[in-house]
Amino acid sequence: MLLLARQAAVPIQTPTLLVIEMATDSPLHVAFLPWLAGGHLTPYVGLATRIALLGHRVSFLSTPPNLLRLPTSDSHLPPLLRLVPLTPSVQAPVSSTSDLTDSTEHLRPLLRCAFDSLSAPLADFLSSAAPPVDWLLCDYSPYWAAPVARSLNVRTAFLCIYNAAQLGFLGPPDELISPRRLAPEDFTVVPDWVPFPTSVAFRPPEARMVLGPVYAPDASGVSEAYRFGVTIRECDLVAVRSCVELEAEWLDLLKDIYGKTVLPVGHFPPASPNESVASLKEWAGAFEWLDNRAHGSVVYVAFGSEVRLNREQVHEIARGLELSGLPFVWALRWPNGLAEVLPDGFEDRTAGRGIVCQGWVPQVSLLSHPAVGGFMTHCGWSSVTEGLQLGLALILLPMIIDQALIARLLVDKGVSKEVPRNDEDGTFDGIGISETLRLVMVEEGGEGYRARSRELKSVIGNKEVQDSYVTKFVEHLKSNRPA
Repeated sequence: MLLLARQAAVPIQTPTLLVIEMATDSPLHVAFLPWLAGGHLTPYVGLATRIALLGHRVSFLSTPPNLLRLPTSDSHLPPLLRLVPLTPSVQAPVSSTSDLTDSTEHLRPLLRCAFDSLSAPLADFLSSAAPPVDWLLCDYSPYWAAPVARSLNVRTAFLCIYNAAQLGFLGPPDELISPRRLAPEDFTVVPDWVPFPTSVAFRPPEARMVLGPVYAPDASGVSEAYRFGVTIRECDLVAVRSCVELEAEWLDLLKDIYGKTVLPVGHFPPASPNESVASLKEWAGAFEWLDNRAHGSVVYVAFGSEVRLNREQVHEIARGLELSGLPFVWALRWPNGLAEVLPDGFEDRTAGRGIVCQGWVPQVSLLSHPAVGGFMTHCGWSSVTEGLQLGLALILLPMIIDQALIARLLVDKGVSKEVPRNDEDGTFDGIGISETLRLVMVEEGGEGYRARSRELKSVIGNKEVQDSYVTKFVEHLKSNRPA
């Protein structure tokens, strides 16, 4: 087995796009204010880039450490997109907020306190921007942003990087601000405001994880649910990173329960893999190994930057990969190195059939390789989008709160199958992983999943279709700019 290691992070890079239609009259000035985590920055940069390339001025607002993570050369950012630093008045618990957002959960409430202190710098920017800002596109976390913008004659849109089904399950703003659901079992059933049949709900082990992280106030004084609720209530419209081809009924539901305009803005598929040429040189051995595998035969396994697997989970995933007999590339993060956590003899038993990669990996480039046919994923919405835009078969193993709801949506849509878990404690085993991998990847009974993924590729992976959502969204912003 080939072990690869690379710990250094690479900057987020944005796609190069072909501009079909430029704004020739009365261009907009749109400001973006994302939450600080990398998983939020990336899609926000994606949409900001597309709007700038349509001929509109874009100001991208974030803290100085986060702006350093973004590309600053002209080859990566269009001329109409500028980075605007906002410095918090409350000190963050670490010097680099980008380090904290991918780190331990217990420090995040302190980061939210620092983030909340951006209210005054935001007001300063909006009051002095030239030309004046027409629209502020903000994340869920700055629940204070819409009132600030409104006082300065700036309209606001909640730009949600999560999917419509997740928002629909969470419910209307009042339910988020003053929830009626107060027990774990309340989250194991479809809520009464959802009028159509669906399996989008939590299972008991997942529901027990919801109340604390989402609904309990933290050191910032408010809960995550409260932030969502106030942001939705106060904004002028809601923009969702989704499309009607996948979530039409959920998007319609959001219009009903929010009582305001809800627009899908597409999935922002990159025009090409977003890793730099220099970073890919270090992976020449991995790509050469893939070049010698059959088309569509390899499963790529990854669980995102924020999921922390425990030793037992690593061992069961390894057992499942071994039992499946499938070739694999596994992106595994472990603080003390892979040799310390992989099962004894795993490397020898899978020699020549699999690669385990430590640290950062060029995920989009690996997923794009013709030999890769499947993606075992934690069901983060960005990862799901990357898999669907390439038509890959998805094997679903959700790990944390929102991912379970995304997995249920994909099952409802016939896209894939979840790895089975114990209903009492949420554990999974290698046998279940192996059986699900083989069903979705190679067995006759899984052809429906593979066909559905190929079908969605023609929509989610179609740049013209996805960019049409952005064009329609921008036209709405132009038609509803402040007087």
